Amino acid sequence: MAPPSRGGRNPSQRDPRSRAAVHDGPAARDTVESSGMSVPIGELLTRSHLVLDSWSHQRTFHRPGAGVSALYRIRAINRGGATLSLYAGATTSRTPLSAPAAVRTSLNGTPLSLWLHPYDPLLPSLAWALDPGQAAARIFERPQLTADGAGLRLAAYRPLRRAVVHAAVPGQNAYIKVLQLGQEKELILRHRLLAGTAVPAAGLVPPPGAAGTWPGGAVVLSELHGAPMLRALESGAAPGPEELSGLLDQLPEAALSLKRRPAWSERARAYGRSAAAVLPGQAGRISAMARKIEELTAALDPGPVVPVHGDFYEGNLLVDGGRITGVLDVDGMGPGHRVDDLACFTGHLAVLAELAPGSALEQALADYRQGFDAAAAAAGSSPEALAARAAGVALSLVPGARAGRLTRAENAAARLEAAAKLLSGSRGQDR
Repeated sequence: MAPPSRGGRNPSQRDPRSRAAVHDGPAARDTVESSGMSVPIGELLTRSHLVLDSWSHQRTFHRPGAGVSALYRIRAINRGGATLSLYAGATTSRTPLSAPAAVRTSLNGTPLSLWLHPYDPLLPSLAWALDPGQAAARIFERPQLTADGAGLRLAAYRPLRRAVVHAAVPGQNAYIKVLQLGQEKELILRHRLLAGTAVPAAGLVPPPGAAGTWPGGAVVLSELHGAPMLRALESGAAPGPEELSGLLDQLPEAALSLKRRPAWSERARAYGRSAAAVLPGQAGRISAMARKIEELTAALDPGPVVPVHGDFYEGNLLVDGGRITGVLDVDGMGPGHRVDDLACFTGHLAVLAELAPGSALEQALADYRQGFDAAAAAAGSSPEALAARAAGVALSLVPGARAGRLTRAENAAARLEAAAKLLSGSRGQDR
């Protein structure tokens, strides 16, 4: 089972001057997923002397207040008549277009910016990270590497935001994290803070040469041992809530000096608008839930400010032999409330359990909720605050619903139901 994904991350930190230009409502989502995209995609290919043969929409990413982006798989024909397989991205946000052959256009009154992968306009190092002759050769210091000598796999990608590339040669592995320019400094600082703790985070891989540097926006990390925690949850062999709480106790106090990111539940209404774009027939219910989540988040004591991971869920944890062996994606580490890390894990697990009724995940959810209720109380908060904040996390996952065993609408409805069940465990909510 694939872990749930969010529609976005941090809408409250957008530049307010740009909000008037943002198109991120239902019409924007409909536009990037419509058959009419063949026109701007064809225009994009023309810039590279290619002709569109066919295309398919792969995925949509909705960031409240920051636009809607989408990825497409394309078959194109070059001047010699050969057929090429390509990927392209499009966004409704007002994005600077420094990428080669990128195009700015509009469709149905919605402004669009398009680019060919891997030339993401806000991730300029992505093309470098996916070039075996450059990235892998520098990382592994094997100048003889050719395109067949190193394996480069795009492990994760959120257009305009970040990407993770797995680089491998026989006997060696590394991960390249690609961020917007300047953000790599904050990530490097977080990994350095964790280096002296018991938290099993990846180590920083230095660039070759005494004065060497990686391209701007790129951070190279060592490989961590273990398998994704979801497998252990499904088999009943995952570490318990006490170990997870103990792991959070190991976060460095120095993280309190870093920038704080808002909790998911503090932005429930923004995520609610995104969720309503996926489930328009549930818009009234979603709006009421989002308001209640924000009200309870503000009213119920979250406890003191402590170091937090910031995105603490099973997808960012590696397990081996029932123990946590790896902690991933520490970009959000900083000051916050322990209850929000517990809520992040609970909200994700609640969605997974709702999508797999009758599985071991349902019992896992019950066990973790019991353990985390006690941990929340011990951290100066309460089970009611945990439930409300976990509901906010689950609501943030609704816009990222994808088709699979279920249709996208069915998947989104299941995620919404998970949020509703969590919210029913908080104070003052009638389902």
